[in-house]
Amino acid sequence: MLRLICIPVALIAILLGSLAWSGGGRQQRADFTFINRGDIITLDLKSMSYLQDFRVTYAIREGLYSYDTKTLRPVFAGIVARDVSDDRRVWTFHLRPESRWTNGDPVVAADYVFHWRRMLEEPDEYTYLFYYIDGAKRYEDEYQAYLKYREKLYEHEQNPQDTPKPAEVPRPDFAKVGVRAIDEYTLEVRLTNPVPFLEDLLAFPPFYPMHEKSMQPFKEVDPRTGRTSYRGEFTRPPHVVTNGPFKLTRWEFKRLLWFEKSETYWDKANVKSNTLAMVVNENPLSQFLMYDRGDVEWLTDVSADVAAELKAQGRPDLRVFPAFGTAYLTLNCKPQFLPDTEGARGKNPLADVRVRQALAMAIDKKLITETITRMGEQPTTTYVPPNQLPGYRSRPGLPYDVSRARALLAEAGYPNGSGFPSLPILYNSESTTRRLVAQSIASQWRQNLGIDCDLQQLEVKLFRNKVTEKKYAIATVGWYGDYLDVSTFTDKYLSTSLQNDCDWQNPQYDALLEQAAREPDEHKRLRILEEAEHLLNMEAPIIPLYHYVNVWMHRDNVHGIDPNPKLLTMMKDVWVEKRKG
Repeated sequence: MLRLICIPVALIAILLGSLAWSGGGRQQRADFTFINRGDIITLDLKSMSYLQDFRVTYAIREGLYSYDTKTLRPVFAGIVARDVSDDRRVWTFHLRPESRWTNGDPVVAADYVFHWRRMLEEPDEYTYLFYYIDGAKRYEDEYQAYLKYREKLYEHEQNPQDTPKPAEVPRPDFAKVGVRAIDEYTLEVRLTNPVPFLEDLLAFPPFYPMHEKSMQPFKEVDPRTGRTSYRGEFTRPPHVVTNGPFKLTRWEFKRLLWFEKSETYWDKANVKSNTLAMVVNENPLSQFLMYDRGDVEWLTDVSADVAAELKAQGRPDLRVFPAFGTAYLTLNCKPQFLPDTEGARGKNPLADVRVRQALAMAIDKKLITETITRMGEQPTTTYVPPNQLPGYRSRPGLPYDVSRARALLAEAGYPNGSGFPSLPILYNSESTTRRLVAQSIASQWRQNLGIDCDLQQLEVKLFRNKVTEKKYAIATVGWYGDYLDVSTFTDKYLSTSLQNDCDWQNPQYDALLEQAAREPDEHKRLRILEEAEHLLNMEAPIIPLYHYVNVWMHRDNVHGIDPNPKLLTMMKDVWVEKRKG
């Protein structure tokens, strides 16, 4: 019998409570029920960056392209045709005239322009992906300068005696950005340079359209700057208006999301299920029990301790396959910790590359994969997953070398760890694996370098905020590629990227990525990106630990879930074959 089934009596009441997820017993059961990788953080396209949010977005929204989950290639979705100029810098997309929002409005080119403009005027973690569009980065910079001018002007108008009138900064003209609606169903995109993976990029949710009219009741305008933003209620029922195969009709906080087939979806005849339910359950044992008793059809992630035991038992419904992702530590590289950084203040020793390299070389990553994760993960010194991108090969990074690590730490002024401050390692509380990994790393650093680290756990939304705002010292994180190109990994650490959580600034790295973006020869381009990744691996603002494997559970009567490295599932294809008897 599985050891994980032998649950202490004290946990029974908690688990039974979590199993009664529907609030009113089993009065209603969806055609397909699943437990996501975690609770939803946001369903605002502008702000999302976590896998669980994208998975739900693929159910309720659609862009110019979707994905074939078997080939991982982009396929037409919101378009019926596209034209490309000879120099591959001008793309013209012909929208599907039968596409509708859930309120019945047609999906038009202006809906794309609205959201893409919003991505530049309210920049967020994926805004950097829009820099491939001609004039986009310039417009973002000029718009931020304009907002600062408006704020200074407001201060002057409120207190003209003590605040000088600022020099006028004109509002930038969005018409200079390379995106425009030629007519209702024709969208033109102009690029700075040819982008060989553009169609893959456009299948990614940050490039989806949004319905401006339904967001208007939640619009807020900053009286100081005139900056527009939208309250998050527009993403929730009954207000949310979407254009995908399903409509989000119910959202019970930390319990359940309920979806119904959209009657306005252009391809509703090929949507395999009428209803979906996403159950929120953050207890790994409870998740497994819900699955094992048949309350859910799909576990999208199985914790390491549960999965390893199931693997040993030979469970045929445990699906393990390679992933397009890497687990790693992110290190805050700011010279000084920000004031609200818990457990760390003042001068930041991690700003010294020698300290970062010492930390990287004092971790036995094989120990982590053999004793904690135990699902065949590959220990690594490199950021980009191997064997996923044809023609690309990472150069080895920093090896496990305790003697060299001690020497580097001494060179940085901390011989045998003397004088090194106790820094916290942050992890999200929902992940048992990350807690165990953080404990192992802290123990290895104590033994190998003589330094102490505290462990800090935070609920995932607070964890995300701390890391994004760079109010942390060290954190356990991971990254899955968003599209099938090396740049989905390397662009994250551009100095201008809001996804650059470690605030590592390296002009040489930026220059290499800019050179790669201009290089038309694919072989040469990959060699440039290999050099850039090697620089990242050796400077160690991040410490790669291991390359992920994906671990799912579903039975053979569940169809439409294709194992693939990107964890892509198009919910319109998912259905459950009812068992006889």
